[in-house]
Amino acid sequence: MMRGADRRILFSDDEDCLGFIQSLRHAKECGKCELYAYCLMGNHVHLLIKEGEEPLENVIKRLGVSYVYHYNRKYELRGHLFQDRFRSEPIDTEAYFMDVLRYICQNPVKAGLAKDPQGYRWLGCAGIRDTFQLTDWPERYTQLNREELQLFVSGPCESEHLEATDWKRLTDREATEKICDCCGCRYVQEIEGWPAARQEEAVLRAIECGISIRQLSRLTGISKAVIERINRAKE
Repeated sequence: MMRGADRRILFSDDEDCLGFIQSLRHAKECGKCELYAYCLMGNHVHLLIKEGEEPLENVIKRLGVSYVYHYNRKYELRGHLFQDRFRSEPIDTEAYFMDVLRYICQNPVKAGLAKDPQGYRWLGCAGIRDTFQLTDWPERYTQLNREELQLFVSGPCESEHLEATDWKRLTDREATEKICDCCGCRYVQEIEGWPAARQEEAVLRAIECGISIRQLSRLTGISKAVIERINRAKE
């Protein structure tokens, strides 16, 4: 996810969106990467990318530099447009890939910009909407055909994902310190071996302290499914 500095609007009109699409196409071609989905959302952008010949950092840097040039020239501005470094998270399973794909497609619907993903012009996803022919078909991650894929992206997401309102996410070091403080442990890895009742209490405390489920799972070794079950039981 790329976001405008100080929540600045990145796309004021269609010309801006088209300028970003052009920059995205250039960055994709140069980086030899695969692009499975993108969504332009006012002050932020979601991208689902598989690294190619270039590291992801290089692809995003080229994309940002290219679009900032367009933006600053058009509005007679100088300086930075995007906030700090882009936000990213790894996708380690086919199921999570599909859930992220669905989340990106639902962004304009959740924001009230369209009734369904097919109705939002600045969404790109093969099989859903790809006006500018930029995206790759995800055949290595799903056997769904076009109609099945369209039905799938209309369903509810199963996990939390990068939100534009959740920009200041804790680093792993910050999260580790916070978990140890609120759960009374010396090492976060201890929690996985605690008795069920104590472990559930620690998980709930960590979530209340602002630790995301995915980050908590990665740091403690407790499966995401178990953490989600504990969190649902509380509700």
